[in-house]
Amino acid sequence: MLDVRKLMLLREVGARGSIAAAAQALNYTRSAVSQQLSALEAETGTALLDRGGRRAGLTAAGRLLVASAERVLAELEAAEARLLARDGRVTGELRVGVPLHDGPALLVPALTRLRACHPELRITLHGVAADEGRRSVRLGRLDAVLAAGYPQVPEARVPGLYEEAVISDRIRLAVPPGHPLAGGEGPLDLAEFADQPWLLDRASRLGRLALHLCADAEFVPDVVSDIGDMQAVFGLVSLGWGVALAPDLVPDRPGHPVVRVPLKGIDPVRHITLVVREGARNSPPVAALLPAVREAADELRRSAPDRQP
Repeated sequence: MLDVRKLMLLREVGARGSIAAAAQALNYTRSAVSQQLSALEAETGTALLDRGGRRAGLTAAGRLLVASAERVLAELEAAEARLLARDGRVTGELRVGVPLHDGPALLVPALTRLRACHPELRITLHGVAADEGRRSVRLGRLDAVLAAGYPQVPEARVPGLYEEAVISDRIRLAVPPGHPLAGGEGPLDLAEFADQPWLLDRASRLGRLALHLCADAEFVPDVVSDIGDMQAVFGLVSLGWGVALAPDLVPDRPGHPVVRVPLKGIDPVRHITLVVREGARNSPPVAALLPAVREAADELRRSAPDRQP
């Protein structure tokens, strides 16, 4: 029978892209991970890692085994969840990833309510980069995280995860106060900002959305900053460094006002989901978290109806 721990190592290498990165993430030595994976290859009788290049990727057999391992690991976690749910108590630890700046408004009220209802549950909060949340949950670093998706920028589904829609918001263009195009009340063509400096992180999903919309408007933006932190972006916009796309539910930065301009002919939106592992979906902590987040989202929705599609 295959060793589940070795399967988890193989999955980690596939997700991280190299044995060294997997070893670092797991706090193992590189040689220990390599030895375990060599033993797994001996057990299966086939090569699972392509060691020909500078980075060890998975072979076709390795990818097939990881896909099967995802289902095995989900079933094992689901079995554990069913055992834990027998007495109806909500205990243990819940590790929640909080995206910087726009996560607290939604998550903190939900988690505060959850902690009050279940004092035996230990909740820990972890700051997480927007594009790292799903992988951190999949690999077991976190139990839940808020994640954002943009319909105009499709992305591959991450295996082993369950995502529940929480709330959506509109995306507008943040411009400096006093900007000559910010005086009117109606929406503006994105092409009118073709000669403006832009603030966007090409590596982020929001940055890729900005590039996609600019391409549709037939111009290439002049990117003067690739900072992805929205509060830093608002500070730069406020000081006249450029313009940037901004989701409506991301709060303004105190002392750094910006004007949010709607765009004509397009209605970009952001969908926020709560991400957990499929196998942990019915564990007592996660099962208690889901309705708490739904309730917090309903409250936020009622308080800011103009910011949602």
